[in-house]
Amino acid sequence: MSSAVPSRELEGRRILVVGASSGIGRHLGLLAASHGATVAFAARRASLVQEAATAAGHGSIGLVLDVRDPESCEQAVAEVVDAFGGLDDIVYSTAVDKLVRLADADFDAWRDTFETNVFGASLVCRAALAHLKASRGRAVFISASLTGRPLPGMSVYASSKAALEEMVRGWRAEHPELAFATVRVGSALGTGVTDNWDRELMIELSATWSSLGYVHDNGPGAPMTAEQAAEVVLLTLTSPVWLREVTVVSDPGRFDG
Repeated sequence: MSSAVPSRELEGRRILVVGASSGIGRHLGLLAASHGATVAFAARRASLVQEAATAAGHGSIGLVLDVRDPESCEQAVAEVVDAFGGLDDIVYSTAVDKLVRLADADFDAWRDTFETNVFGASLVCRAALAHLKASRGRAVFISASLTGRPLPGMSVYASSKAALEEMVRGWRAEHPELAFATVRVGSALGTGVTDNWDRELMIELSATWSSLGYVHDNGPGAPMTAEQAAEVVLLTLTSPVWLREVTVVSDPGRFDG
């Protein structure tokens, strides 16, 4: 008897990746396409999702999607279904990650973060629900390992990810016939998260993060790559069993100390 664990085939799967213009979402889409899936790369930046779809090949497409707009969410899912003849899986990878102390976080900071990280996730899921039911598909949402232990300056972001995870549990409770999963990703390079951060504040807070044992340059806790994170997200789609809540951090056994 073979000891190999059977996998859920990606060949012919129709996958919508939201937040696929860069970072983990883009790497995930390219990886899924390389395994035979047909991928819809969706994000606000049209040129980048088109470039990703062209690179992926295999009938993949690029779509403009603003997750803060309910009509845009409905339209994007409709375009995917029209192009692919259905929809098997969704991966929600887009996120706003503001670096701001709670005392300095105004209404706009909270609203912008929750609109993208929580509200948009549910809007996309709602739009795709009937199609996921028809295909017995899966919905995967990218969360963060700092949930439950937020870094100073990242509590707004951590709060939104905690809300996202609870929302996913709600979807799971209301639709037990479908596999809803969350993947908590630790520190990862190449995601573009820090591109819009205030550099002076980041330098100031970095000292605090290190002193509290939150981050390390090497060894256990060192950053993984966006590609490595994407590989684990792919596992949630291909696993023969339901990987319901997964946390992804760097492997301490891979470092010499």
